[in-house]
Amino acid sequence: MSKFIKELYPTTKVWLILGLIVCTVFTPGYLFQYSLFGVAVVLALCSGILPKFLSLFFKSIFIICLFIFVIQTFFVYHDHVIWQWGWLRLSNTGLQTSYLMTSKIVAIGALLIWFFQVTEVKAIAAAMQNAGWNKKLVFVILSTMQLIPQMTALTTTIADAQKSRGVETEGSMWQRIKSFIPMLGPVVLTSIEQNEERVLTLESRAFASHLRPTLMIPVKKTRVDRILSVIFVLGAIGLFYWRVFK
Repeated sequence: MSKFIKELYPTTKVWLILGLIVCTVFTPGYLFQYSLFGVAVVLALCSGILPKFLSLFFKSIFIICLFIFVIQTFFVYHDHVIWQWGWLRLSNTGLQTSYLMTSKIVAIGALLIWFFQVTEVKAIAAAMQNAGWNKKLVFVILSTMQLIPQMTALTTTIADAQKSRGVETEGSMWQRIKSFIPMLGPVVLTSIEQNEERVLTLESRAFASHLRPTLMIPVKKTRVDRILSVIFVLGAIGLFYWRVFK
């Protein structure tokens, strides 16, 4: 099952994600949106990436939603206060607003995390080129998608280098802040140097040529991909029509 999901054409998974996002936006309330997290968990389980999916979700989306929930519930003033302790107020309106805001973030964030964990960046690039996208636009999109992982890996490498030189990079929060500031310079300079190397590499591979490049990754759309794409698109259109015109 995991092999089947990972080998699906990238646009097939894109239509699935877009269809579920349309359902998230046009379905009232928050129960359905929170249930989509369960759908994402099932998809991650079938894809064989459940531990990695949960780890990334709770390190990113969960923290953001928890922060929004606390601020919106206890620090933003609403009517119908049901509990109060000093300047902290808990109201039914605040709870409902927090549920509505965080539910959409949870649903969309979980689905996007699953998509990027089961879809390789090079497969996305190949699908864009197959669709006839401008290669400069493809490069900009892929560079943006790879920016955070590259910066994270670069920061880890520089931190290890600093640690080997005797710089204390672990300990209290204040100690980590003090060790992080000297790393900003090497991170910025190395990023600029890598961009120059990337430009030279692209020019050496005839990136400016107007000829259609040869794809080295065998990404093909099968009959199953076409059927699933039609189902996902029709489902999203049907839900949109039902919510807007009914």
